[in-house]
Amino acid sequence: MLEFEKINDEIFLLRVPFSTVWTGVIIINDTSNGKNYLIDSSNDNPEKFIIPALGRIGIKPEDIDYLLNTHCHGDHIGGHSVMAKKYGIKVATYANGAARLENPAENAVRIRTKFPNHSPNPQSWLKGVKADIVLEDGEVLGNRLKLIHTPGHDDDCVCWYDLPTRTVISGDSIQANGTPTQGIGFYQSLDDYMKSLDTLCKYDIENIIAGHDYDGIGDVIIGKEKVSEALSVCRDYVKKYDKYIREKYNGGETDAAKIAVELINEMGCGMPKHLFLALYTVTEHIRIIREGKKI
Repeated sequence: MLEFEKINDEIFLLRVPFSTVWTGVIIINDTSNGKNYLIDSSNDNPEKFIIPALGRIGIKPEDIDYLLNTHCHGDHIGGHSVMAKKYGIKVATYANGAARLENPAENAVRIRTKFPNHSPNPQSWLKGVKADIVLEDGEVLGNRLKLIHTPGHDDDCVCWYDLPTRTVISGDSIQANGTPTQGIGFYQSLDDYMKSLDTLCKYDIENIIAGHDYDGIGDVIIGKEKVSEALSVCRDYVKKYDKYIREKYNGGETDAAKIAVELINEMGCGMPKHLFLALYTVTEHIRIIREGKKI
């Protein structure tokens, strides 16, 4: 039986199974104004895990005021349609991700067909939902949650910064050494990912709750010192990847898939069934090598 874990008096985390890992679902119970915010809805029907777990902490679907998302990948918004359409929960999202939220299956096709020989079938079952509220970078929902645009993993990635507790709900915005289903950290834009790490370093962050259990940093990071260490670990892994890929590429190896396998064997956290996520990362490093850039 899955239960919400209490992170502090108002924030709870539910780890919903996804493939060989899990996806984090967050409920924030704002006792100051009686509002409930649910962030992400996992990859599955919410009636299987989320709604029963909410009930065990005394929250019914109709008690949720806003359903948010950290980005529009299927393992984070798979339950949005049911939550919004069946239970009438208002949906709030980042403005530049609103179109993807309406058509997440199309977004899954985009991600999973760039490397067709190394990708699983797209998540054609994903159903979309129209947002009731769209927010821009820096805007605050309910005087509680500030949206921080943190692209890199994807260009619609955001963190939700809980103002009273200085807690960041990061989704997949920080990657460290990735998860076993990825093999290594997964970012579609290396430049954006590094800028997003810089952005987060400028905030007064007391805690981070990540969307998965990331190799090198874990999932729940408590305390400013640990947060600073985690962000440094993320940056260090990028540098390690870059050093390794440069040595291979400049040594004459130009097959990105072969480099990806070797990199995962060298420092990854598990060999994935499909290489497409690792290939995004490797090809981004190859791109900056070809452009004569450095990290």
